[in-house]
Amino acid sequence: MAPDLTSIELFLKTVKLGSLSRAAEQSHLSLSAASRRLSLLEQHFKVALLHRSSTGVSPTAAGEVLAEHGLAILRAVDVMHADLADYAKGATGRVCLYANSSAMSQQLPRQLTQWNALHPGIRLDIREERSREILQAVRDGVADVGIVTTQPGGEDLRFAPYCQDRLCLLVPDDHPFKMRHARFADLLGYDFVGLEDNAAITALITEAAAAIGMPLRLRVQVRSFEAVCRLIAAGQGVGVLPQGAVQIFRKEMALRFIEIDDPWADRQMYLCMRQQQPSPTSLALFDYLVACHCD
Repeated sequence: MAPDLTSIELFLKTVKLGSLSRAAEQSHLSLSAASRRLSLLEQHFKVALLHRSSTGVSPTAAGEVLAEHGLAILRAVDVMHADLADYAKGATGRVCLYANSSAMSQQLPRQLTQWNALHPGIRLDIREERSREILQAVRDGVADVGIVTTQPGGEDLRFAPYCQDRLCLLVPDDHPFKMRHARFADLLGYDFVGLEDNAAITALITEAAAAIGMPLRLRVQVRSFEAVCRLIAAGQGVGVLPQGAVQIFRKEMALRFIEIDDPWADRQMYLCMRQQQPSPTSLALFDYLVACHCD
């Protein structure tokens, strides 16, 4: 017979408190009943899980492994209860959307508010990730729908245009470069502030610099659009970001946008989902966001 949740929870409390008697008290069990449960756990796994002494208990190496897995099991059970509680309250479906930072910073939140109003019975789970991770999550079935800037590819996924995502150069208002439009080659003499190496924008500007045959002086790398903007405002360099996503910071941080005339700056965001057997709720969200683009 597999270990029950009560026994696993009792074991975790025993490890945390270093005392079986205190763990039994907190679990509302008699000491003999608690001791019996832990003995059955050790019999089941055929290994000692606790070091016992006059001063208390501590986990063996095997006990530490059980504690790690036990915590994961209890967390999964909590998530299961939370998910099922939605259905008890009247939910009729669930859909998981992964989107990149640019989409999250533009019209997507407003569109999802409207989606929730149109589909009050469908639970919408949302997560922000890089485009590369989003594609993998959709392929693995972890995400139902994704929003990416990666070019469509692969017969296993269905893609549809979502929205334009034009890139621009950001500089402080008092920066000496005063042109309103520029080729990327004209900007490579400056230090750059950028995102991490796994960001699609970083790969794009690195490849663009390499194609020109000039080095990209990427001096500072951070994780968020806002951090890039704040460092640019502080004079740490210039940067390339989606204009629509950072418009909100323009006035507050005294930034100036310079149009990049190179074709690669005109990015397109795409919706993606699995080709095979998508759920009705996944199709509904996908089609809704496609319609938002068409509007």
